[in-house]
Amino acid sequence: MRAFSARLWAALLLAVVATSARASNFNDFAPGARAMGMGMAFSAVADDPSAMFFNPAGLANTPYTQTGMDVGRLDSPNGPMTFGDLTYVRPYDPVNTATIGAAYYGERQTFGGSRDEMLFNYAQQLKVPQLDLSQPLSVGGNFKFNNVSQYRAPGNGTLGIGFDGGVLARSNFGLNTALTVQDLTTNVGEPRPVITLGNAYTWHHWLTLAGDLRVRNNLTEFYPGVEGSFYQGLLKVRMGKGFQLDGVHTIALGFGVDFSPVQIDVAGELPTAGINRPGGGFQASFNYKFGAPSFTGRFIGNAAAQAEELKAEIARLDQQRKDLAAQAQTARVQNDIAGGQLKVLEARVKQLQDDYRGLAKQKDEVEYRIQQDAVEQRRLDRPQPQPMPLLHKRRKPRPRWPRIHVVRPGDTLRALAQAYYGDPNLWEQIYDANADKIDRGLPQEGATLTIPAPKQP
Repeated sequence: MRAFSARLWAALLLAVVATSARASNFNDFAPGARAMGMGMAFSAVADDPSAMFFNPAGLANTPYTQTGMDVGRLDSPNGPMTFGDLTYVRPYDPVNTATIGAAYYGERQTFGGSRDEMLFNYAQQLKVPQLDLSQPLSVGGNFKFNNVSQYRAPGNGTLGIGFDGGVLARSNFGLNTALTVQDLTTNVGEPRPVITLGNAYTWHHWLTLAGDLRVRNNLTEFYPGVEGSFYQGLLKVRMGKGFQLDGVHTIALGFGVDFSPVQIDVAGELPTAGINRPGGGFQASFNYKFGAPSFTGRFIGNAAAQAEELKAEIARLDQQRKDLAAQAQTARVQNDIAGGQLKVLEARVKQLQDDYRGLAKQKDEVEYRIQQDAVEQRRLDRPQPQPMPLLHKRRKPRPRWPRIHVVRPGDTLRALAQAYYGDPNLWEQIYDANADKIDRGLPQEGATLTIPAPKQP
């Protein structure tokens, strides 16, 4: 769908630079004030009763019975042209999404001629499995009777019958694409048929950009247009390239009001060469939708719908707030539980550390006893020394504190306490003075220990 639309838009852009081989005459014009305000770029929009003049497929699945009328006037150097039409459209109940309609259109140009048409329309939406479309494809056709009378032969009109056909593909993202073949008509003395390629894109539900490329035997024209919708569709403003009646270039402007079920549209064309040049014109249309809600009800309904949406959003946000509060409460409870577990673990770690210190102290005592027993055993195994002759005892010098001791292999705290204090139970005084040099209850080999003055318990 997107690729097909892109190719159509490329064709429309190429048509902008195409030149017309001849000027459009009264027989090329199609009525509709909304279409005129959009510069005749209406085949891919086609959503009011005048759509059957631009794309007979546009009326498929119309929800309301509608009737309308258009009146207008166009000026040109060849003479003024007046025109008018009556339209009637209604859903076709036997077939779902189908619509039927009828229209009469008549126009008169002072020095151009006249044309009368009677159209009978049928349109329906179809689901085509072979096409990957987001919405059903709209198809439609007109069976019509024509009577065309040239200026030079008044009263000698040529009666003919004909057919118009069209397809319209709508998407969910605002892009519509149309293809129509019109005026497959006999005995009217004009170049036939007319092929139209059209695209329309609606941006954010309020701005519509449209373009129609019309091709017939020796005439190629491109019609661009734009429409803006305001106040929930109550007011619409339009602009586009005007219809070139007898070669007079114009710019189209228009607006519409939707006082549902009544819709009124007005459009005008101004010659680009200056307002004093013969050219331009105006058109007004009136459409009525039977059974459609009033515009006040639509505004109230839209406001109520928006209020309900806001209430639903507020309820959703309030529920989300409650959920977040519950999650926060759960997180706080879990945090308290984790904090309690952490305190228990910290107390357990402290208890284990105290137990470790006690076990290390017991281990040191056991190792000391083992070493003492080994020393005592070695002493007992040595031969007893012979008694020495008595010598005159000299008075021992008083020791100085603190003293220094370099740890040798086999030294223990108890052995050092025995050596320096004469009491192995004073080993804790050495430990307290040298705690950073004690490893697992034993002094580090090669470390220099400070031996403090003994303190008797």
